[in-house]
Amino acid sequence: MPLTVNTKHVIGKSIQDVYIELVNNSTNVVSREMGNNMLTFIKMLNGIFLNTQIWALTSHYHLVLQAKDDWKSDWLVKIHCLGNEYYIEYLMPEKKKPWPNAYVLGVAIGLDEAKKYLLIAMKECGGWEGNFELVNSLK
Repeated sequence: MPLTVNTKHVIGKSIQDVYIELVNNSTNVVSREMGNNMLTFIKMLNGIFLNTQIWALTSHYHLVLQAKDDWKSDWLVKIHCLGNEYYIEYLMPEKKKPWPNAYVLGVAIGLDEAKKYLLIAMKECGGWEGNFELVNSLK
């Protein structure tokens, strides 16, 4: 199931549209590269999760993944890209948090490593616990 924009976020736009606009409207080479790389990342994510509902929104071009269609729900996984580096963060589960809203951050070099980090982040945050596609992709 394709990544679905949170219904209270950008009405009438897909998540891809946000990055397509960045690519098409930016005069900055770095911003266009980020937009293209995020579109590639989203395509990869959609290729893994064919049946899983993942809600998303963007904040300052960070892609935010949620388990619920509620923009106020936990921002479980956040992804941002600069060049060939993907910054992937996940919200620590309640039982592991040393303080409220504690995140783990990793920097992946290239799409293959970003895919590994994404899967680990989705597992570790607990938002998609027991999800068949996630479990199979981690093998």
